[in-house]
Amino acid sequence: MQDASSKVLQNQKNAKMQQGQKPRPNANPSSAATTTPGAQKKDVLRSWPAIAGLVATLAAIAAGYAYWQHSALHPSTDNAYIQANIVPIAPLASGLVTEVNAKEFTTVKTGDVLVRLDPAPFEAALKAADAKLTLAQQQATGPAAQSPAAKANVDQAQAGVDQARLELDHATIKAPVDGIIGKVRVRPGSIAKAGMSLFPLIDTSKWWVDANFKETDLSRIAAGQKATVTIDLYPSHEFNGEVEAVSPASGASFSLLPAENSTGNWVKTTQRFPVRIGLTPKAGDPELRIGASAAVTVDTTSKGSGSGAQ
Repeated sequence: MQDASSKVLQNQKNAKMQQGQKPRPNANPSSAATTTPGAQKKDVLRSWPAIAGLVATLAAIAAGYAYWQHSALHPSTDNAYIQANIVPIAPLASGLVTEVNAKEFTTVKTGDVLVRLDPAPFEAALKAADAKLTLAQQQATGPAAQSPAAKANVDQAQAGVDQARLELDHATIKAPVDGIIGKVRVRPGSIAKAGMSLFPLIDTSKWWVDANFKETDLSRIAAGQKATVTIDLYPSHEFNGEVEAVSPASGASFSLLPAENSTGNWVKTTQRFPVRIGLTPKAGDPELRIGASAAVTVDTTSKGSGSGAQ
């Protein structure tokens, strides 16, 4: 009886224990399909930072490659300066300055009178030369007219007249080209000496840029290629240009004291070579000024006359 009753109690305890146990989770893989939509949305949101980081990395790589490719095909430098021909205005004859019409930084045309010298000495010299010519012509009349000495005297006197008349013309100094006058230091009453510059005149008929490119860029630059120029004076305006020539030597080679690379303290540095960019002004371009800093970009994809275009 005790054994039967103990078995009954044991069975009751086992039944209670089975009723109190929680059901185990279903390990069937197909249960993943029953995940709620909210859980799926959370998983997608958690993966967005990784996707955004990957997209940003790819965009940065693409932008870097595009910039490198553009820089290789469009070499540029900001070591560039505007240039033009400067004509020194100097008298061909010495004399006293009586009139100065040249005004600093003003525009002049070819043939405009800039400076006048005192014409009195030149007029006196012309009168003396005329008198000598008249005398030589009188002496060459009659039977002696055909002699070589008479002809030589007349020719010499005529040359003296021509020279005196030329010096009189040189007393009036005119503008040889269209341009802009620079700093004027001559004043009425000063003495002008033949061959001594009075002031500079900037020739405005031709402008160019001397751009100093690195030697690593020269293999792609050739004459005839198009270029764009930006001047610090007008940063929002772009000028058109064209490569005219590439210097056969570096800028350091033209210096008074070129580098001695055979010494023991030699340090390799990237050399720069001047490249002349001819400007092609168009209507509406602002006024250019010599020495202004500029930035130049050459389009090596355009056709050039040299072998540098690739």
